[in-house]
Amino acid sequence: MGEGLPQIDAASCIGCGACVGVCPSGLFALVDGLAVAGPGGCIGCGHCRAVCPAGAVAVADGDPWAGAYDVIVPGGAVIAPGEFPAGRFVDLLRSRRSCRRYTEQAVSGPVLEDLLRAAVTAPSGTNSQAWTFTVLTSRAAVLDLGQAVADFFARLNKLAGNLLVRRSLALIGRPELDAYYREHYASVAAALAAWDRDRTDRLFHGATAAVVIGSRPGASCPAEDALLAAGNMLLTAHCLGLGTCLIGYAVEAMRHDRRVKEAAGIPREETVYAVVALGWPDVAYVRQTGRRRPVVRYKTA
Repeated sequence: MGEGLPQIDAASCIGCGACVGVCPSGLFALVDGLAVAGPGGCIGCGHCRAVCPAGAVAVADGDPWAGAYDVIVPGGAVIAPGEFPAGRFVDLLRSRRSCRRYTEQAVSGPVLEDLLRAAVTAPSGTNSQAWTFTVLTSRAAVLDLGQAVADFFARLNKLAGNLLVRRSLALIGRPELDAYYREHYASVAAALAAWDRDRTDRLFHGATAAVVIGSRPGASCPAEDALLAAGNMLLTAHCLGLGTCLIGYAVEAMRHDRRVKEAAGIPREETVYAVVALGWPDVAYVRQTGRRRPVVRYKTA
């Protein structure tokens, strides 16, 4: 947001009006047969430049980092709707699986950097692009965060194990702890026991890297933005041969205990929405699997 007004080269403009129709902020108008940009709240989406057949619109591109891939080699082509084979793309979607077995091989810095570049091609509300990415680049760093998450759940399990506390909270309209006890207490207790016994990692499953995706204050829909970026990261990682897994327990720990965020080096003002475990998979899947039929509604009027 706040990228400044697009600049129009009057000598190149052919007056087609494409920029007028595509601008989400309504900045453009045709005056004497040429496009002009008026005052308003430009969100820096770049649609005007992307749609202009004459190349007459210039916009601030931001940091070139986003397009400077290290490992991936983009072709640079604009793939129009309908031009990419949908069947091949669905094969990619159905082939990516959550990985819970990794080798000890580290993920290199250039590969991690390219995953971030792919992540930020996702849409964001009002083009705010307020994502933050905290990258844990080693197994040791992942284990440090894992210990902080384990400490949080050890404290939570101790509290949830107190019947009087659970019932008292439920009586005043706060049933969350009682629900946690019923649904998660036993499995968390088993995972904590395995962790304390021999460092069996039932949280990150041996991943050698992780990315914590959050948002700075001010985004219009930060949770959606972060999860869309995470989706891009998961698919790109699969294309690069990596395994991934979303770690919801780590997200919950960070939401409820600032000490867990601090263990990952995340500023207090940022909110975490996704944690992605990354590594080279120690398992090979050879078949696609299905999905449950969702609830679907169609409304025609």
